[in-house]
Amino acid sequence: MKDGVVQISQAVSIALHGMGLLALRGRKMSIGELSEMMSASETHAAKVFQRLVKAGLVNSSRGPTGGVELALPASKITLFEIYEAIEGSPQSDYCLLQQDNCPFGSCIFGSMLKNINNEFVRYMSSMTLADLTGSEINETKSVAADNKN
Repeated sequence: MKDGVVQISQAVSIALHGMGLLALRGRKMSIGELSEMMSASETHAAKVFQRLVKAGLVNSSRGPTGGVELALPASKITLFEIYEAIEGSPQSDYCLLQQDNCPFGSCIFGSMLKNINNEFVRYMSSMTLADLTGSEINETKSVAADNKN
């Protein structure tokens, strides 16, 4: 089998990796810089980050010193929030045929698809960008520096 069972869209992959890079670097970055690091289309990355800005997960500024940065601490942004900003909420009773009524009367996969979906949501909801990148260390240092000033 070439690909795995669970598929993540390219847009979600760009969002998760881009947000991870912002958390890891702890600074504002240009879309060009992010897209180059991810080997992604700059145009596609810009569209993805527009959705993240609209969701309130990223701040964006224009101009020569512009770019994008996390709108919240990495420890406050879950991977599911990023996923949901791009794809919306996943359906709990997903049908591979995208039908309301199964031709077999009940799904040939039983509850497996629902269980996989629920486990995916549970995992993505429990993981933050800080968990993903270890950036909570950087946040602690930043907060300590702010408290000294």
